[in-house]
Amino acid sequence: MRGRKDRGEKDHGAKDGAVASAAGRPRRRTGPGVRLLLAVAAGLVVAAAGLVALDVLLPGNGPADPSRIYDYVYADGKSENADFVLANMSDDSYLCLGSSEFYISKDKVSMCPQAVFGENVTGVDMTFVGQGYDQSLWQAIAAGAYGGRVKNKKVMIVVSPQWFFKGNGDQDKFESKFSYSLYRAFAQNPSISDKTKAYVRRRCEELGVDAGQLAAAAQDMPLDAVNDWFFSLADGWRLRSEVPGIVAIAPSKSPARASGEPTGEPDWDALLDAARAEGAASCATNDYGVYDAYWEKNHTYMPELFENFHEADDEYADLACLLEVCREAGLEPLVCILPVHGAWYDLADVSAEERAAYYQRIRGICDEAGAAYADFSSCEYEKYFLCDTVHPGWVGWVRIERAFYDFVSGRDDDFLGGADLGDAPGLAAEGGDS
Repeated sequence: MRGRKDRGEKDHGAKDGAVASAAGRPRRRTGPGVRLLLAVAAGLVVAAAGLVALDVLLPGNGPADPSRIYDYVYADGKSENADFVLANMSDDSYLCLGSSEFYISKDKVSMCPQAVFGENVTGVDMTFVGQGYDQSLWQAIAAGAYGGRVKNKKVMIVVSPQWFFKGNGDQDKFESKFSYSLYRAFAQNPSISDKTKAYVRRRCEELGVDAGQLAAAAQDMPLDAVNDWFFSLADGWRLRSEVPGIVAIAPSKSPARASGEPTGEPDWDALLDAARAEGAASCATNDYGVYDAYWEKNHTYMPELFENFHEADDEYADLACLLEVCREAGLEPLVCILPVHGAWYDLADVSAEERAAYYQRIRGICDEAGAAYADFSSCEYEKYFLCDTVHPGWVGWVRIERAFYDFVSGRDDDFLGGADLGDAPGLAAEGGDS
C-alpha cells in the first residue's frame, strides 16, 4: 500500500506550473497578470471606500440652520450651488442675477436688500446669484440652471455698465469664473433649445473653457458621460465643502423675520429720506457722493478713463442670449439698468452721448426680447444713488428695491418700462434730479 506524500514532495503526476487540488485535480498557479488585476481590484475597493467615507463626511446641500437667512449671502461657492440655494430660498424670494453690487452689505448701506427685505416680512425677497466679474454669459448659464427649478418665475438681472467697456468688459476672466455644476445643469435642461445651447457652448470655448468639460456636461458620447460623472462628483464635493462657510456668515433672522408676521410694504418715502441723510454723513470728504473710506483709497483710480460702450458686441450678444434663456426656461426677467456716475464719467472723458447710446442699446435688446426693464439712466447725477463710482448705494438701493417690488406686485413705477409697461420717465416724474 502506497503511503502519503510528505507535504513538501512534488506531485509528479501534475503538469509543470500546476499543483494538485484537494480532489487531486491540478490547480493553476496565480500568474503575475492575475496578481496585478487582483491588486488593481483591491485598490479600487479601497478607493471606493475612501470616496464613500468622504461623501459621508461632507455636509449636504439640504436645508441649513433655520435661524439664519441665506438669500442675501455673498460668498464663494454659493451661487454655483443651486441645490443649496434652492433648498434654503425663502418662500417669497425671487432670483436676482448680478455681480459685485451684491457685496454691498448693511455695514456700508443700511438700506440694502438684506435690511429692507431680509429683516422684514414684506412678501418679497431677493436671492442673490452672482459675484464680481460674472457677466451676461455666466448669467445665461445660471438662468438655465435655475430656471426650471424656482417656484417664483420673475427674476431681476442687474446689468453693470462695466460689462460693456471696450473689449467686452472683463470677459477674459470668464474661464476662471466658469462653473461646471451650473453649466452641466444648463446643458441638461430640456427646456433650453439646441440653438441656444450651441451658442453658449461656442462662447465658452472662445473664452477658454476646456472643450472636454463642455462635452462631458453635454454627454456627447458614452465616454463623455463617464467623464461627466467624475467632473460633477468632484465639483459637487468642492461646493459642499464650502457650505459651512456660507452658513457661518449668513445673518441671523431678525425678530420680525423669526416671527413670520407680515410687516407690510416698506415706507419708501421714509427710506429715501433716511438714505439721503446716511449718504451725506458717509461722504463728508468729497463732493461726489462716494463713501469716505473708498474715496481716500481710490480717488486717483480711474479705469473709466477714455472708455466707450460701442466696442462690446460680444457682450451685447451675450445679454440677448441671457434674455432668450430666460424665455425658454420660463422666467420673466426685469433688466435693471444701472446708471454710470455722471460726474465721474465726465472727468473720465466718456461723453454723455456715448452713455446715452449705451442705455438705448440695452433698452433695444430688452424691447427685442419683449423684456421689462428698470431704467435708472436718469439717475446719473443723483447724489447717493451710488455709494462709490460703480455700485448702488443708499438712494440707489431704495429705488431698485421699490421698482422690483412694484414689478413683482404688477404695479406701475416711474422707472419701469419695456414689455407692456411703456416708457420709464424716471426722475423726470419727480421733477428732475434730487
